Amino acid sequence: MKIFILTLIMALPFALPGQEEKKEAGPKDMEEAMDLMSGSLKGLRRLRRDPDRWSKSAALVAEGSQSVIAAMKWIPKEIEELPEGPDKIKALADARRLMGLTLAGYAELELAFLAKDEEKVEAALDQLKEIKAESHEKYDRGE
Repeated sequence: MKIFILTLIMALPFALPGQEEKKEAGPKDMEEAMDLMSGSLKGLRRLRRDPDRWSKSAALVAEGSQSVIAAMKWIPKEIEELPEGPDKIKALADARRLMGLTLAGYAELELAFLAKDEEKVEAALDQLKEIKAESHEKYDRGE
């Protein structure tokens, strides 16, 4: 009897209507992940005058970090199209370096918002802009 009740209690959340586990679908490709990353940073502008700016901005950046992590599993088209060899291996390593720096930049930005430090926020945003410019110069040919 105890086993039956325990099993029933464990199954109850699955039986209640509207209690399904919400599973957000991640980005389907690198382009969508990059759009989500960009959107999370653009969303920061809308929060500049919000009284809860610091915590909401930190949450938005944390959300953007998840898109960075998702994007790490894809290879830019420009690299995929390279012939096998040392140039492709170097390009793959560099792409991983840039994505790692991007993730670190998002973490720095989130920490700056959590610390409510405007100077650190600006420095982290500048760093992310530099990384984005380098990445797009190398791997985004406007396709």
